[in-house]
Amino acid sequence: MIGRSMLAYIPVNLATLIVSFGGIVILTRLLGSAEYGRYAIAMITMMTLHMGFFTWIEAAMARYQARAERKGDVNTHVKTLYAFALRTAVPALALFWLVVYAVPSIPKEMKWLLYAALASTSLQLFFNLGMEAHKAAHRIRRYSASFATHQLMSFSIGLLLLLLLREKGWLSPEVGMFFGIFIATIAVLIIDLPFMLKKMKGGSVEPARAKNYFKYGMPISISLILTYALSSADMYLIAGILGNSEAGEYSASYNLANRSLDVLFIWIGMAVTPIAVTALEKEGLERSTKVLKDYGAALLWIAMPAATGIALIAEPAGFILGEEVRQGAVKIMPLIAFAGVMNGMISYYAQRAFMLSGKTDVFVWAMVPPVLLNIGLNLWLIPQYELMGAVWATVISYAVALTIALVVGRRYFPIPIPVKAFVQISFACLVMAAIVYGTPIPDSAPNYVEILIKAVVGVAVYGTICFSTDTAGCREIIKNIYRKFRRADTTPRANAPLEVAK
Repeated sequence: MIGRSMLAYIPVNLATLIVSFGGIVILTRLLGSAEYGRYAIAMITMMTLHMGFFTWIEAAMARYQARAERKGDVNTHVKTLYAFALRTAVPALALFWLVVYAVPSIPKEMKWLLYAALASTSLQLFFNLGMEAHKAAHRIRRYSASFATHQLMSFSIGLLLLLLLREKGWLSPEVGMFFGIFIATIAVLIIDLPFMLKKMKGGSVEPARAKNYFKYGMPISISLILTYALSSADMYLIAGILGNSEAGEYSASYNLANRSLDVLFIWIGMAVTPIAVTALEKEGLERSTKVLKDYGAALLWIAMPAATGIALIAEPAGFILGEEVRQGAVKIMPLIAFAGVMNGMISYYAQRAFMLSGKTDVFVWAMVPPVLLNIGLNLWLIPQYELMGAVWATVISYAVALTIALVVGRRYFPIPIPVKAFVQISFACLVMAAIVYGTPIPDSAPNYVEILIKAVVGVAVYGTICFSTDTAGCREIIKNIYRKFRRADTTPRANAPLEVAK
């Protein structure tokens, strides 16, 4: 079931990959390191404020959709959340803009970046609500089409506006990327919002229900901010201690390594989380725990070899990045990749124990010690070791955070720890790394050829070991992929010509 659901979300993740890697490849070339650093700071600020003010509404949509379906009051559930989204977004945006305007220490270029970023994220709340509703209700096709369209439109329109702003000399060119998000969100909402309005028909706005949603969702928002701070707070410290150019280098490396893994975690998470919630609400704890056991193994089965691969190709992959950020980014990429695995397991696995048990407030407190540790380590290590100090601080903090989250989370929900899968996958990754590292590659080979050779060898070795030992139950996933494509190849085409008998 997990394998089939993962396959259904492939279009979404292809769009995300295109935008993620396209953004790194193109933006690091179009923008200088300082401009890219400013863009990264604005993006982090936008996401942090979105989590703090809006994510509780989105989390409630995802968690309580199945319960509303069981009780037959989806219309009230949806209408309540959209109504409180409007009541939250408008004053929040006004507050955001007022603060940005009133703080004199923010440079003019950064002010315009923040104005555009905060406007786009406030509008995107309504888009995100629809997407969470579609996922929770298993409307995968509608979700995939809407989300992929939004991703590709945001990126393409943003790039066009960036080029236009650079040519005309208006504002900072990176502002165009946030204008692109804003325009794409309006375009998709024109189609999706009428569909959601139909789901609200006959419903009512219930403040008491919204209060319960807030009690559930706000701890998630705070915990996400704390988790995000583990990975992003160092950007502010790097910019403050070393400068925007170094922040640009760090952000480029982090995005190339960690974002690759994040896409994988999001892919599996969006496929499995609705299944786990539905199983808990309709089939009980035992079934939900079984889903999570397979889920944890699947996360490791895909993410660990991906991180190993990123570490192995870090140096030749540097050609993807713009020249201004390349040198510093390549050095820290291997460690960032393995830190990304821990980050993903915190956000997309351990956190599910608190989500399903309703103890989201406990997760907040569980994340406080590693966040404080991260800030302290960064203040200590960045002045001494520069960017590598920030990486070590992140790795140590993630390890502490994952340990705390699993230990505390299991007190409230019996989330399985996939020890067997971890051992099997670690063995497969070590063998893969040894063989890939020892594969002879001519010195004259272009970087992309070296990457291709290492990728082919790595996939072949890892796949062979895993399939032969059925690591993490991977045979079912591989067979599902094979059956899916075989059905596609053998399905008669409506316009195919009839073969003439000879």
